Amino acid sequence: MSKLPQIPLDLTPTPQHSFDNLIISDCNQDAVKTIRAWPKWPSPVLLLLGPSGSGKTHIGQAWRAETGGLLVDNATSFDEAELFAIFNAALNGDIKGLLLTADEVPEHWNITMPDLNSRLSNTPIVSLKEHDDAILEPILRKLFEDRGRAVTSDVVTYILKYQERSVPSLKAIAFKLDQAAQSQKVDLTKSFAAKNLN
Repeated sequence: MSKLPQIPLDLTPTPQHSFDNLIISDCNQDAVKTIRAWPKWPSPVLLLLGPSGSGKTHIGQAWRAETGGLLVDNATSFDEAELFAIFNAALNGDIKGLLLTADEVPEHWNITMPDLNSRLSNTPIVSLKEHDDAILEPILRKLFEDRGRAVTSDVVTYILKYQERSVPSLKAIAFKLDQAAQSQKVDLTKSFAAKNLN
């Protein structure tokens, strides 16, 4: 009787997002400083913009944990009436603070409610940039560490030199390599990475 192939389980712990484990660099320091200035925001509502993988969720969850405010992550996916009600609650002081996150400016959300559109157009915006080189290496290391795996510097250097450098891509690479190394029961070396990523 032949053995069934082993399918590695994804037992990765859910990372706890806080400002203590947020990597700060030129691409996010201004936005983080503004967000952490709550309750001295220019408005009870703030919109955090940034491309996918730029750290919006991490920053938002860290802010929520620190302040007890309300985070609406990926605000473009919310029902307009629900979002309008939350907005009003924040403006009326019923919510300690409201932080929205999105990939695009409100003009691209295709909002149909004029009152919600008006509120969004008057909401202060802070923006994140694409991650710079100073932040990609520690991010990639952390992606592996979150999976319970330490990798050597040559593995990190190889991935950043030859693979797509966006955070979503690096997440997929860390997952793929970790799963492959688990299933083959081998160490994740540079040669292993090269073999499995080509």
